[in-house]
Amino acid sequence: MTYLALNPSTRLLQMKLHNGIKSMKCAYIEALGSSSMARESNIVKIVGQENHKKLRSFKCLIVGAGGIGSELLKDCILMDFGEIHIVDLDTIDLSNLNRQFLFRQRDIKQPKSTTAVKAVQHFNNSKLIPYQGNVMDTTQFPLAWFGQFDIIFNGLDNLAARRYVNKMTQFLGKPLLESGTSGFDGYIQPIIPGQTECFDCTPKETPKTFPVCTIRSTPSQPVHCIVWAKNFLFNQLFNTDTPANENTNDWGTEDQAEIERIKQETNELHDLQKIILTNDDSRINDILVKLFIRDIEKLLQIENLWKTRTKPSPLDQTLIDKASKAELQNPSLSSLWDIQEQVTEFIRVTKVLMQRIHEGEKSLEFDKDDEDTLRFVSTAANIRSHIFNIPVKTGFDIKQIAGNIIPAIATTNAVIAGLSTLTALRVLNLLSYAPTKKATDLNMAFTAKASNLSMGRYISNPKLAPPNPACPVGGKVCRGVLKITEKGLNEINLSKLIDFIREKYEYPEETSIIDTSNQRLLADYDFDDLECKTLADCKLHAGSVVLFSDEEGVDGGSYRKAIELYIETVKGPLENEINLPDVVVPLVTVSEQAPATEEQEEPSQLKSETDKGIIDLGSEDETSTAGKKRPLVDIETNDAKRIKLDQDDNNDDLIELE
Repeated sequence: MTYLALNPSTRLLQMKLHNGIKSMKCAYIEALGSSSMARESNIVKIVGQENHKKLRSFKCLIVGAGGIGSELLKDCILMDFGEIHIVDLDTIDLSNLNRQFLFRQRDIKQPKSTTAVKAVQHFNNSKLIPYQGNVMDTTQFPLAWFGQFDIIFNGLDNLAARRYVNKMTQFLGKPLLESGTSGFDGYIQPIIPGQTECFDCTPKETPKTFPVCTIRSTPSQPVHCIVWAKNFLFNQLFNTDTPANENTNDWGTEDQAEIERIKQETNELHDLQKIILTNDDSRINDILVKLFIRDIEKLLQIENLWKTRTKPSPLDQTLIDKASKAELQNPSLSSLWDIQEQVTEFIRVTKVLMQRIHEGEKSLEFDKDDEDTLRFVSTAANIRSHIFNIPVKTGFDIKQIAGNIIPAIATTNAVIAGLSTLTALRVLNLLSYAPTKKATDLNMAFTAKASNLSMGRYISNPKLAPPNPACPVGGKVCRGVLKITEKGLNEINLSKLIDFIREKYEYPEETSIIDTSNQRLLADYDFDDLECKTLADCKLHAGSVVLFSDEEGVDGGSYRKAIELYIETVKGPLENEINLPDVVVPLVTVSEQAPATEEQEEPSQLKSETDKGIIDLGSEDETSTAGKKRPLVDIETNDAKRIKLDQDDNNDDLIELE
């Protein structure tokens, strides 16, 4: 190193500083090395030398790199897993930084998974592989990809994705550590496919939805006004990709006058978007008059709506006139504004958003961390609340509701992730002093302090329960992976496949087989039109899932449990070009095959990560098919003879908070 300072004393100071930094670097590197050795020593003390070698050979998958996922990544590294894969679709937001400790301000808008991996490299002793993508993408993450892992950790906040990962592990027989938190409460649940309850064995709360007529015509709660402002008004004004006409067959009402008013209102709002695009802020008053005076007056003309409801009161025109002349301020989101302040702030923030579009942002989307969009939604929702005699909310309250924010506490995430990784040692049977003889010896764990479920203790840890016989995922069917070559797909006909399955699992003569991807009946005891066709001609391919069911039963009212097979293509060689999984398919009684409870919706009913506020419930006929041979419905659909699930019941009148 060259020292440029001319003054000898300064040069000496530079040399000392350099040597000091060099010494610190050496000490840091040495500390890392000793830390790694100490970590290994501690793990060896816990699991033993042989089990530590096993641990170093294990691959684990962490799904989600957010609050829990960040903690899981750190813990799995400290636990000394040999190889850790982590997948997350999202990028980092400002709101993540208060609890997702691996991320910093400079990381905003960067992928969570790759950023998390970079952040832990300085204490890492494992092979780390990050992915950015949707774990439900079968192209990027086929079933075979899940099959490489010894254990899977879920750190998700998305119900559909959790159900999907749960189902993949059921196919593969891979252990899953499910976890979740909300505020001070959290839980972990080990899931051993076929031996313990799975994620879907207990009912889950589905996302809150509202009929269109409630949102657009008769709001009665603050959330109704917030959904109107966020999902409808904001998109119509500032999102140029929003269609002018609404395509729905079900408005949540049969009142034709109300339906026509809603349609007309939508078209008129699309015209107001032209004001936004022209950046003519002198016409913002026209927007206010249209939304909060003229539209309300039209609504009052539909007398049927107000026979049992309190009538709304159109906004006073003088409030708009005063607001247009008032000094624009920018009040705090934590305070409760009066109606005059709401109108004034609406005008100010609309001007700001118009300018942003004029400066090049072609289409705006609501973001709870974008203060301009949040202020617009807050003021619009509160003005509407005022009109409908509904209590108004602070901007901070509206941010939580509109952003669908679940309270998250970093300490809870750390506790739950720690419990999850520690429990993994028992799931993998690495603790010689506490061997896992059977899956139901394992414990789940949940915090009980905040919910007052247990007095005087923070964590409860009940034993795991066996699978729920009524669960559509883990109880009512067996699952496995059917491996087949491309040659097999193109040469084996459907009849031969049925024979293979019937012989392997001891099914009777009368059976049915369904392609569950579209609920298409392929064959049963009185439909054999496709049996002579090859599997490829039957449109079965890698990723298809077929459901094979007993339609005859045996004496005594027992039936062979249904089996669901995921088709995976392999290069071979395979005997007869096909290999069926070694799965025990037991006989069950009719009572064990009872339908799942109504609360247990299918994954297709749920909002995916790509949904934009509209949820399709895809309602099915709840009536059982009382067949002469089998009094029970099929596993995934209530009509085994239905060629295709009715797709016409689009309940687009339901709007969901994101």
